Amino acid sequence: MLIAVLNQSTLVTNAEVSIMCQAIQVQFNLHCAPAWNQYPPTVKFYANATQVPGYAWVTYVIDNDTQVEGALGFHEESSDKVVAYIMCEPILSNGGVPFVYDSSNPTQYTVSATLSHELMEMFGDRFAGTFSAGPQNSSGSNLYCNELCDPVEDNSYGIAVDGYQVAVSDFIFPAWFNPQATSPQNMPFDYLAQLKAPFTMTAGGYIITATLSSEGEVTAQHIFGDKVPQWRKDRVKGEFYRR
Repeated sequence: MLIAVLNQSTLVTNAEVSIMCQAIQVQFNLHCAPAWNQYPPTVKFYANATQVPGYAWVTYVIDNDTQVEGALGFHEESSDKVVAYIMCEPILSNGGVPFVYDSSNPTQYTVSATLSHELMEMFGDRFAGTFSAGPQNSSGSNLYCNELCDPVEDNSYGIAVDGYQVAVSDFIFPAWFNPQATSPQNMPFDYLAQLKAPFTMTAGGYIITATLSSEGEVTAQHIFGDKVPQWRKDRVKGEFYRR
């Protein structure tokens, strides 16, 4: 699996996006893919779109998306291709930074952690259409979207690249989707070991549950942690509910 990353943003440089991709490759190789017992994808920055192979999944780093207002990032299947978009403007205009991890502020939003978030969710749910059965929630649903980063979205950690600590996103482990998992036998439930039980989230995370009608229509519900900022809540909801 090759994930090609193209920078079409005026707010981050090619050099910055290249550093982000190097850190995320390390994250896949050493952390995410082993945790999920999978081979890691190849994450490669391309300065020239004409050099991207036709079989690659493509992620576009852009300023904003007027077609999908509200998202920081999302991925979807379009014309038999998996594509993703990362929006820099809402991150940077709400106190975020391009990529440097600040250990004194691990919940700070960064473009790099958002890119990490979306690439791991492409890896874990490539067609943005899979669900796992879990406990029934207050909305009456027991279907949970197979998103690897949403429940721990506010947590990031640093990976060293070229003298920088590059922020990447925390992510959940397979045990998170096991309704019979109990602590401590099945821990950790996420890479940073913040969660103590399956189907839970951090105070700054969120969970997407879904109801499936007999006609196959999906209705999504967002459950937010207590510390998710209002600007982030406003930007999550919408037609593209997997973000």
